[in-house]
Amino acid sequence: GLLGALRLEEIRPIREIIYDRLKEAILSGEIGDGERLIESDIAERLNVSRTPVREAFRMLESDGILEALPRRGVVVRNMAVGDIVEIYRIRQALEVMAVQSATGRIRPAEIAEARMHLNHAEQNLARHDYNSFYADNERFTNVLVRASRMPRTIQLIGTYREQLARFRRITLSSDSRRSVVVGEHRAILDAVESRDAKLAGSLVHAHLDAALAVCVEFFTQERSDV
Repeated sequence: GLLGALRLEEIRPIREIIYDRLKEAILSGEIGDGERLIESDIAERLNVSRTPVREAFRMLESDGILEALPRRGVVVRNMAVGDIVEIYRIRQALEVMAVQSATGRIRPAEIAEARMHLNHAEQNLARHDYNSFYADNERFTNVLVRASRMPRTIQLIGTYREQLARFRRITLSSDSRRSVVVGEHRAILDAVESRDAKLAGSLVHAHLDAALAVCVEFFTQERSDV
């Protein structure tokens, strides 16, 4: 599993390594929704002291992935459909604003980089390498968001994307949806390149509407199966 003892020759602060390890374990489902995390237990499994574990817990709380509950301690946050809808709507507002800003500010090198990620996504989709496909899509979005040159917006988008990370694969769980997403991303990039901020914004809005619909449908289905 992901929670084996850490190799501490890494340069980064231990809390960040633990944060990444815990986040990956939660997003992959190794640690489930509503599961309680015990500081001393995690510290023992990772062979570290409790302080960096506590710091990693705080970082995950501020991402909205963990929450501290009275009498229960720190647990993986259960997402209700209402939470998902709200977070998608916040992301939508922020990402529309970011892409419209990027339309006036993106550099040719960034457009080329975004195109490269899209081409890789298509190639990886054709060879059914879904992990690489997800990573390509992330990189594509990051290039566009970064091109907005709006640091606070970029940071907020990052936070809200983190909160939905465990649902991202759900929204891309069928091959048909995966190819549609590549097409939607191409259309967004074309609009940005032709400096049509209004079109780029409405395409991002529609893209996230579609992702939200898939996510809500899956979520409602899953809850009714329990």
